[in-house]
Amino acid sequence: MDLIYHKDSTLALASLLFIITLIPAKITVRFIDADYGSMARCTIVVLIATITMLFSLQAIESLVSMVFVFIWMMFVFNRTLGLSKSWSGIITVWVGLIQLAALHGLQQFGFHW
Repeated sequence: MDLIYHKDSTLALASLLFIITLIPAKITVRFIDADYGSMARCTIVVLIATITMLFSLQAIESLVSMVFVFIWMMFVFNRTLGLSKSWSGIITVWVGLIQLAALHGLQQFGFHW
């Protein structure tokens, strides 16, 4: 008996990835004491990060495009949350790792991108 049901809904995958990433990102933003650390701004940043992550997984073909995605996410964190460049880089790596781990976990449950 197969307990893994394949779900091909992109909206469901993006919604679950967004929900899983929002709480750790908000805790991290509060921990590093961002200038604009409200829940609304954190929600916007995680939404942009989720959309960027899902599309970049399909579009990345070279190291240069990965660097551009990293710089884009640093810019988003820097401008939206008011973080310094070093904290923007650290939170970019942190949120990226959280989303990759969550995406891997969701794929184990049958969600596919």
